[in-house]
Amino acid sequence: MRFLISFLSIVFLLSCSVKNESKEDLSLEKQPKLIVGIVVDQMRYDYLTRFESKYSENGFKKLMRDGFHCDEHHFSYMPTFTGPGHASVFSGTTPEIHGIIANDWYDRKLKREVYCAEDSTVVSVGVDSKKEKRSPRNMLVTSLGDQIKMATSYKGKSIGLSIKDRSAIFPAGKMADGAFWFNGGDEGKFITSTYYMEQLPKWVVDFNALKKPEEYLSQNWETLLPIEQYTESNPDMNTYEKGLVKGEDPVFPYDLKALKEKKGYSLIKTVPFGDDLLVDFAKAAIEGEELGQDSIMDWLTVSFSSPDYIGHKFGPRSIEVEDTYLRLDLNIADLINYLDEKVGKGEYVIFLTADHGAAQVPQELMDNGVEVGYYSSKEILVNVNAVLKSKFGADNLIESFSNFQFFLNRDAMKKNGLEMNVVCKTIVAASVKEPSVKSGMIRRDLERNQYTDRVEQTVQKGWNTKRSGDVALIMEPGWISNYYEHGGTTHGSPWAYDTHVPLLFYGYGVDPGYTNEKTSVEDIVPTVAAIIGVQPPMGCTGVAIDDVLE
Repeated sequence: MRFLISFLSIVFLLSCSVKNESKEDLSLEKQPKLIVGIVVDQMRYDYLTRFESKYSENGFKKLMRDGFHCDEHHFSYMPTFTGPGHASVFSGTTPEIHGIIANDWYDRKLKREVYCAEDSTVVSVGVDSKKEKRSPRNMLVTSLGDQIKMATSYKGKSIGLSIKDRSAIFPAGKMADGAFWFNGGDEGKFITSTYYMEQLPKWVVDFNALKKPEEYLSQNWETLLPIEQYTESNPDMNTYEKGLVKGEDPVFPYDLKALKEKKGYSLIKTVPFGDDLLVDFAKAAIEGEELGQDSIMDWLTVSFSSPDYIGHKFGPRSIEVEDTYLRLDLNIADLINYLDEKVGKGEYVIFLTADHGAAQVPQELMDNGVEVGYYSSKEILVNVNAVLKSKFGADNLIESFSNFQFFLNRDAMKKNGLEMNVVCKTIVAASVKEPSVKSGMIRRDLERNQYTDRVEQTVQKGWNTKRSGDVALIMEPGWISNYYEHGGTTHGSPWAYDTHVPLLFYGYGVDPGYTNEKTSVEDIVPTVAAIIGVQPPMGCTGVAIDDVLE
């Protein structure tokens, strides 16, 4: 009897082993056909809630209702700009590691400002321009797109699309099959560079031949709903906004055909129809590249840039911004519906987030009793230089002041026998006398210390040893550059209005749910990697969000 029981136990265990092995094999074989990473440039978190009552049922609401919603999602570094935002979202780490510390930064070796996606070794493809020498070479790590390429033995495709070049390039990764962005001016085409290919694919040529920008700019920009229904925003005509074109009033309706005569095809970047154009292009890419049409995973990134251009000009409480998001909601619904039909329901996974938020317009806050304001970078530099001259008797101790950071002139300090730490501390002491400056941090401390304070952490995570400056300033909440003193707003700070953005997961492997636990930009990629069963990128410092996986 004992022998029979033992025998049956062995049989049972072997049976369980076979069943578990079969289940594991099945799970390894089953993967989504397509992963779609969507970024909305300058989308504050509150745009989900402020405009929710006016959204359709099949756009943002669908992603929130049928997907997973992280409502305390933040960027964990500063400065919060487009270049580092996209690099961080898709690499799973921060500028400290991936090296994209800003859109532009001062290069000590070249002694000039460099653009985050510039690459002198390539040329543009699709347009004759010396300004479109672009590639991902300045990013020091891989993206999730690269990991998908390797996981599929380079059979899966990786395509990045955006109006902005940097917003197409960094998400697609270093091994991408293509990154395409919009070139405005006189031609209005989507282009690429020789980093990816020697000539545009036929589907891109065919799309450009449709002259969609001409079609979209031949109409007026009028509000989607009757203008009196935009109760979540300021009145249409106010002093907190800039015009679409210099000298034009910021008031509906906008005669785009007339404005195009002044600004060319670049105008479409600054109106909601830039988002329509990008969705049209995304559909053409899915069709032309046959994305999601077989059992091998493909990777598509779509970054909507127009909300950023519009936000900068009009500010977060404008009817223009509200109308942009109501229209973008319909774009998202259109894209989901297309994916359902072309790829298949449950056969793709989407994540949607933003690359940064935006500040409220300081003048509006000041008019309502809030003590904020505008600062001048030139004035801060002049005042700091005066202090350095007075204390050390030396000129030219600062090579550059950009992105809230001072780059010291090492040769000048050596010539005058000055110690870096002493000069750095003097710069901080002089800077905090400015009403706009909260505090400062110096190179030695950023290299040696491990900060636990949230704001100080954001500086450290955004600071790269080789590329960043020697002193980093933290501006007071609500203060922005005086470039926007006559209307509009910007971003870049460590404060919540710039760091708090949406994060939504939807589709394959995602059950409906939400969490109000804090999540960080680094956590997006490892979460998606866990859902689809691939290794996170090589520089990834985030962790998968357990609530999404559960």
